[in-house]
Parts: sequence; C-alpha cells; structure tokens
Amino acid sequence: MEFRREIEVNSDKGRIWELINDYKRIPEFWHGTRSIEKDGDTYLVQFAFPGKGKMKLEKDDANFRLTEKYFKGPFTGEKITDLEGDNPVKIVSIWNIRLSPMLRAFSNKLQGHFEQGTEDALKRIKDYFES
Repeated sequence: MEFRREIEVNSDKGRIWELINDYKRIPEFWHGTRSIEKDGDTYLVQFAFPGKGKMKLEKDDANFRLTEKYFKGPFTGEKITDLEGDNPVKIVSIWNIRLSPMLRAFSNKLQGHFEQGTEDALKRIKDYFES
C-alpha cells in the first residue's frame, strides 16, 4: 500500500518539527494510534483497531524528515513525514507499507481508511498551529 498526502501549514517550521518529533503526541493527532511507549531503541505501538506493533524512529533534523519503520504488527514498512518549504510549510506524509496476510483481503477498504486517517491527522496538525 503506497500513497502520499500533504497539507500546507502557516507556522514556524521549527515548531512543527518539534511537534512531529514528539512521539508522545502522535496519538493526539494520529487517531489510528492509541498509544506509544519507548522500549530501548524501539517503540511499542497500540493501534486504535485491535493490534500492536513495533517500530523504530529515524530523525533527520537537517532535512526535516521523520521515518517510522514498522517491523512487527498488522503491517510492516514505513511512514515518512517530510517538512518542505517555509511560510507556508508543507507537511508531506508518505506511506509504503505491507499488510499482514490476515489483513490483505481487506486491502482496498483499509487503504481508504489509512488515506482518510492521514488526511484527518494532517488537518488536526494544521488546525493546532493555525487556530
């Protein structure tokens, strides 16, 4: 499953970067994620739907890129969040994941669900900075 969504936000790039890098705040904006706990150099993720996963976070401060690498759970692969430009800042979310065998039968429905969830999360981030 691959897709890309983006939104422009009128705010300081550094402030947006600070928020995006705070793993504790991910569930506040990404409602498909119920909770995240740090476990050494990995993160344990409880999803809103029944399922748990494990991921690593890779931060590239110089290029304003955060990569979530999922390696255990209902899907594997990565979600990349990029910040592009200044005033406005474009937040870009790029998904490249593979569903577990049990979920592949529902891939069309789930793709729509992931895409809508991403659009909603980006809008919540925009609203947070612009309201």
